[in-house]
Amino acid sequence: MNATVIVPTRLGGSRLELLLESLAQQTVTSRTIVVDNAAPAGVAELVARHEFAEHLRLEENAGFGRAVNLAAGRSGEEALVLVNDDCVCEPQFVEELVAALDPAADVVMAAGVLVEAHDPETVDTAGMELDETLLVFDYLNGMPVSSLGPETPAPIGPCAAAAAFDRAAFADAGGFDENLFAYWEDVDLVLRLVRAGGRCALAPGARATHAHSTTLGSGSPEKNYLVGFGRGYILRKWSVLESSRRAARVLVEDGVICAGQVVVDRTPAGVRGRVDGFSTAARAPRQSYPETALRSSRTPPPSLIRRLRRRARLRQRSGS
Repeated sequence: MNATVIVPTRLGGSRLELLLESLAQQTVTSRTIVVDNAAPAGVAELVARHEFAEHLRLEENAGFGRAVNLAAGRSGEEALVLVNDDCVCEPQFVEELVAALDPAADVVMAAGVLVEAHDPETVDTAGMELDETLLVFDYLNGMPVSSLGPETPAPIGPCAAAAAFDRAAFADAGGFDENLFAYWEDVDLVLRLVRAGGRCALAPGARATHAHSTTLGSGSPEKNYLVGFGRGYILRKWSVLESSRRAARVLVEDGVICAGQVVVDRTPAGVRGRVDGFSTAARAPRQSYPETALRSSRTPPPSLIRRLRRRARLRQRSGS
């Protein structure tokens, strides 16, 4: 199965250069589209150094989902491979991801494994986990890489930072919802694909190192706002609050998260984001709550404790 690799970038620079160099060392050669989301000058020159890559310049930052959709529309290959510009891929990354797809068996998604840049023996993400309120967390975050094996259950879907999709299934589902500028667009797409009968495979051999939150910074007002926007949008679009039990859980979980951001990050941006996202979702087609999709997932739901542990690790490494 041939593939198009899609790399949206907002920063360019040395991070993108390292990623492109790692893609040049892949065991399979794949067309790579670097979507320049109004990044600083120099992206075109970096891309031009690699014959397999092409530069798609956008005059303004259109967001992650829009960038991927534009590149996907230019692809004629069978598979789409998504990778963040703050990753460095091992040589078999693309080959292993694409090999995990099997559209004939409804496996239309594959999740790669990102390891922490500061601790390559620890998993940053191997896909996504969702609880009953659709609160997302990185699958296997904090687990040792050595724990991965053939018997490791697949996640419900991949994280868009390291993912492969069958291009036809991606197109049939409508691609990413462009109301989501950045963050949570992968959750929404995964739910639509699973609802259509699609499944996700875990590709444990598709590995890359990941410098977490390089673009906006963990705990920044900008990131907290965008993550909050996606959370509010998903809550309304996917009818989460129609159950009083789920609504009560949202109140507790999101209350704890937002309070933590106010105290630790010193910003209420996550609250504003949730309000704005919830309001925007009023204009989106309402989806029924994906109970069947959640039942199909064999991974345990995430916990607030694991979130706190990750934030503590990130803060310790940043020295803040």
